[in-house]
Amino acid sequence: MLDAKNLKGIVVIINGRTLILPMLLLGLAVLGCSKVEKEAEQEILPTKRLGATASTVDVELSERQFEKIKSLVGNWYLTGGNQLGKELEPDPKVPFLTYATSAAGNCVIEKLFAGQTKEMTTVYFLDKGQLSMHHYCSLGNQPSMVAVPAEGDEIVFQLLAVGNMSDPNDLHLSSHSLKIEGENTLTAHWGATKEQTPASTSVFNVERK
Repeated sequence: MLDAKNLKGIVVIINGRTLILPMLLLGLAVLGCSKVEKEAEQEILPTKRLGATASTVDVELSERQFEKIKSLVGNWYLTGGNQLGKELEPDPKVPFLTYATSAAGNCVIEKLFAGQTKEMTTVYFLDKGQLSMHHYCSLGNQPSMVAVPAEGDEIVFQLLAVGNMSDPNDLHLSSHSLKIEGENTLTAHWGATKEQTPASTSVFNVERK
């Protein structure tokens, strides 16, 4: 018989066999479990901190801004403007900018250069009460922005991140605003960044028919 008092370990029985697990191994096992738990905690905590909370977002203001964007539903025709410094000719016959609601009214889909090869799509939506947008650019990257809390007819967005862009020096859109000047007049402004410095901007003046 084994005398448990003289054993420097812990006795376990596996498949009818009596084994002695040294205390050193037991200690390492415990430390290993603690390390795994801490690593898992480190992976989870940053995700929790990233989310916006109701106390940091003016939900009512964001909802009013979102309703203004919903009011843009329809076809808009270019009356003037430029893209990255290049002047654009007005076109009263072909829709240049279109807006439509989707997902039971939970998002607004914007099509810029509608129907053209370089058509770009922007989706506006509320994220935890904050007006947000994802832009799918003809440059191949995807800027994400959030609206700046402000009353008035102009909704201004600031950049959060850019998807699908491996080099931070690449050209990308970095700011956006929609100035609603009356029921059927709109100015869309896009700011760009290249080599991590401000580049040319684009301004589109459009009217709804």
